[in-house]
Amino acid sequence: MPFTDYFLAPDDVIAGAALGDGGPVSTELPTVEAKGVDPVVNLGHLEAILTGRPYDVVVAQPRQGRPVGDVSGEQIIVAVTDTLRDALAAATPAALEGAGARLAATEELAGADPAGVTDFLRRLAGLAGRADGWHLYCYWAL
Repeated sequence: MPFTDYFLAPDDVIAGAALGDGGPVSTELPTVEAKGVDPVVNLGHLEAILTGRPYDVVVAQPRQGRPVGDVSGEQIIVAVTDTLRDALAAATPAALEGAGARLAATEELAGADPAGVTDFLRRLAGLAGRADGWHLYCYWAL
């Protein structure tokens, strides 16, 4: 299962530099640790759930899942859309709970504990709420 960390950075250059520093946890960038939450498929579904936009429209956005910086072996940093960042920041606790249940029911997360998914969404929403104009990224290591 891949390892993922979600983090904030002011721009793609600084986000991409976190790859060379051993990931965002080793930097002072605000980070939420996660295990195996795919930034393309899982967060694509999440954005569709929170915004009501079709999944195909969400994943067609130019920034969604786009690699940032150098691809280094089995590690990569990808962009998360500002649309999802803003939807997470604005989500109520009830909306996050509902989104967690729906996301846990997707084929890709079959068997996932809805409470665990919701807990991750709460932590990610807290991070998004601190963005203050910064962008959301995912550090992904295989």
